[in-house]
Amino acid sequence: MPAADAWRVRRRLHYAPRMQVAQGLRQALAMLLTSAVVAVAAAAVWLLLQGGEFRVKVAVAALIIAGLLSVSGSTVLSRPVTNDARAFLGWGPDREEPASGDALTGLGVFLFVSLPLAVAGLVLLGAG
Repeated sequence: MPAADAWRVRRRLHYAPRMQVAQGLRQALAMLLTSAVVAVAAAAVWLLLQGGEFRVKVAVAALIIAGLLSVSGSTVLSRPVTNDARAFLGWGPDREEPASGDALTGLGVFLFVSLPLAVAGLVLLGAG
């Protein structure tokens, strides 16, 4: 394979850093918007069942979703499943983020999705 073709293949396999950032921010925006829609839908169902104030119910739902995302937004919960197989094969524990194709790691999910959602929930809870 000529050197120019090898360079093109390598270039296609590795994203430029700004592409990873843009992809991660798009993924965070999609997760944030989806979480907000789920919080509003859960608050609407809660309001229909129990009544009360809609703003407070949205705030509580947003805080619960932010907490769940901060815990489960990475591989922390799924990583222990592979520990037995890794020990059987003689490998050490998996401490790295898997190469899943996602641009957003667990820290990114916390910083760009869970934290803004929690702040919005706290602002809604404290407003008015």
